[in-house]
Amino acid sequence: MSDNNFSCNPPEILSPVGDNEALLGAIKGGADAVYLGVGEFNARQGAKNFTIEGLEAAVDLAHSHGVLVYLALNIPIKQKELQHALEIVDRAYAAGTDAIILQDLGLLRLLKEIYPDLSLHASTQMTIHNKEGVDFATDLGANRVIVSRELTTAEVKDIVEHSKVGIEVFVHGALCYSYSGKCLFSSFLHDRSANRGACAQPCRRRYSFLVNGREIDERHIGGSYPISCAELSTLTGLEEIVKTGVISLKIEGRMKKPEYVTASAAAYKAAVEGICGPGAIPTKEELKAKEAELAKLFYRGFTRGFILGEKGVSHPKYSSNYGAFLGKVLDLSRSKGNTKLTVRLEEDIQVKDGISIFTRERMLGSAVTGIITISGEHAKSAGKGEKVGLEISSKTGRAVQRGDELYLTTDTQLLDTLQKTKLKALPVSLKARAGKGELFTVEIRTENGKASRAEEPAYAEFTDDYIVQDAEKAPTTVEQIKKAMESLGDTPFEAASIEIEADENIFIPVGVLKNTRRKAAELLLEETLKAKKRKQKYPDLEGFNYLCSLESDSGSKIEAGMKRTGAESRGQASKKLLLSVEVQKISSLIQAAEAGADIAYIPVSLFEELMSPKNEEKLEDLKAERIELVFRIPRITHDSELAELKPLIEKIRDAGFTVACSSLGASRLAKELSIPFVAQKDLNIFNAFTASTFYKAGAYRATLSSELNLSEIKNVCETLQACGNSSQTEILVYGRELMLITENDLLKPLVDRKIVRKESEVLLVDQSGSEFPVRRLGTRTLIYNSKVLDMLKYVKNMKGYGVDVLRLDLSFNTDSEVREITEAYKEALAGKEAKLKPVRGVEYTTGHYFKGV
Repeated sequence: MSDNNFSCNPPEILSPVGDNEALLGAIKGGADAVYLGVGEFNARQGAKNFTIEGLEAAVDLAHSHGVLVYLALNIPIKQKELQHALEIVDRAYAAGTDAIILQDLGLLRLLKEIYPDLSLHASTQMTIHNKEGVDFATDLGANRVIVSRELTTAEVKDIVEHSKVGIEVFVHGALCYSYSGKCLFSSFLHDRSANRGACAQPCRRRYSFLVNGREIDERHIGGSYPISCAELSTLTGLEEIVKTGVISLKIEGRMKKPEYVTASAAAYKAAVEGICGPGAIPTKEELKAKEAELAKLFYRGFTRGFILGEKGVSHPKYSSNYGAFLGKVLDLSRSKGNTKLTVRLEEDIQVKDGISIFTRERMLGSAVTGIITISGEHAKSAGKGEKVGLEISSKTGRAVQRGDELYLTTDTQLLDTLQKTKLKALPVSLKARAGKGELFTVEIRTENGKASRAEEPAYAEFTDDYIVQDAEKAPTTVEQIKKAMESLGDTPFEAASIEIEADENIFIPVGVLKNTRRKAAELLLEETLKAKKRKQKYPDLEGFNYLCSLESDSGSKIEAGMKRTGAESRGQASKKLLLSVEVQKISSLIQAAEAGADIAYIPVSLFEELMSPKNEEKLEDLKAERIELVFRIPRITHDSELAELKPLIEKIRDAGFTVACSSLGASRLAKELSIPFVAQKDLNIFNAFTASTFYKAGAYRATLSSELNLSEIKNVCETLQACGNSSQTEILVYGRELMLITENDLLKPLVDRKIVRKESEVLLVDQSGSEFPVRRLGTRTLIYNSKVLDMLKYVKNMKGYGVDVLRLDLSFNTDSEVREITEAYKEALAGKEAKLKPVRGVEYTTGHYFKGV
């Protein structure tokens, strides 16, 4: 590490807690705060999680050690789940939970109104990746924002310097291949929503590539797992992250072992204290040694991550935990009972440790049953650098060959050390007063700022009924009183300082000293926990007029959105189902308009071309068709990209058109520029409260999430209509769903080898043969569903669900297909029989409309 003159406020170390054992692990590791889930309303449904009944005990345990507790409710909430979600928060609020981590904007707004004194953190699931996005969440009441993992330290620093709230970043653990909050892969493959915390991890599976119909050798992409991410580890670059000014460093891992939680918290805590403290800044060698220790607890390759400038975050070699590199098999011998592998050790090892072996076929695991030294003697352990024979089971040994790589997966000595680590105690100061003829008294208080970060210290005092006497024989010394005060025993406290005010030649029985100290400590613990408790509010969503009381000028927004197209007569008043079409080319736009589309979504990048003199006649034709034009802002726009788009968006506004926004940052910019916008389905709109949040922000149309079924869509629309809301709702009924968008340049190795060119058709193929189209957008990667959504035969029933607009995403279709599909859906909307010829080799789906997630 470099800058010895650098000083800072140490950021919070925030640890993952999947159960009570992990909570104890976090306290042992010195975490400042923990985050946990309750039941099914969190983004780690696979973790054990806590029950609502057990939450208060967990909160009390954490608080008794000075650790803050954040409840993760970081998923989109369905309309019928809102009341239950409020009840969970109400119990958590009363228990003293320090903050709620949220993805759902509607729930965030509700909680801000009901619990104004409760801290609300905007989850990374909101995909906030620019300053405008931070401000959007802040305006709604967020006290902290956890930004996307894809930002660099320079971008984070810029956000920190321009934000009114604290910024949190991830520094260690599993990475999602997709931008968090933008993934539908698990949802559409396995009916398990990643956005809702039930990810089946399809990115961790084997895939191959087809380029223009030709299968690509996996050696060109480094292995069979091209979209599986390595584990994030920023220890060796932590100073750079700390210098950004973030207030919290988050460790991922609510499904990992308690020992992992202890070790990761301790490693990052020590590093931060070294970076921000008065002593020597940790060296890179020291940090690498700690990182190697963490690899023994969980490892599938390490990456420094996007935050430290590393875009190659995937780890195609293997997708599961396989430990720290131990060495290569130099030789082997087999016997009936076992196989001996000769290896020069890269790590210390002992008998009963677990290893994994990267064989030609697959990764295999085994325990080490014996260690043979170079002299042929049996040993219990061996050190790094030694050449030894490792005995493993003969069954596993059959598949091993010379040259295979060995990895240490279970270091029993490390696990034992971590398990025996003592719980970190809360520092307190004590003061004993022992004046002759006075009652013996002990004061105790938590050290300033240690009760919980940035909070007032807790204080308690206990006075015993014993009156301090003159000593008749052996007097009670100051040292004896101090020793009794130090013995805090099984309390969560440790004595950081002790002050004794005592007269000379006094006598106090040892039992009185200990009893008074014990009672004072019990009172302090009671005060510490009581200070966090609050009264339940028992909110009732049915009797809450929050939604209906929203001010709304959405009618005028719709009118403004259509003013240049002449489409206003097709607006909300007619209650006629409208048809929107999403296309990628101007020629496709013309076909959609001529086929009768009411609304067209086109990339914002086409605006200048469309408005150029060469297209003047086409623009007039579009006006004649009275089609509403909406320009789509890219799904991901880092600050530099959003700044470049701003002048273009102003031109679109001045020309009388509107935009479609897929992120909070783009939505806030549209509001600032007074341009009406469409809230895209990427924003995970699951309920009427979230839809109304976007209407309030300037949206005149909200596209509901593709993960809702028809019944759930109806619930949203009926709730909005019951309040007289005149803004539009939209759903997708045709097209290939975007499964994920990633900052990782998946195709770069193939582009560099000229295997993939600009017009190449690239398919990601899973082991069942399903083919997922892959597109390269700059250096970002987009992966689409293997199946095409088609709801044509159900269109005639759609009006009964309350939606206003049906969208066709024809981004993958030719101009002739755009016309054909648009005409078919127009006929269906008119009540006529309509059919589409199935395309050979294409599978169709009705998505989640008849099942949901």
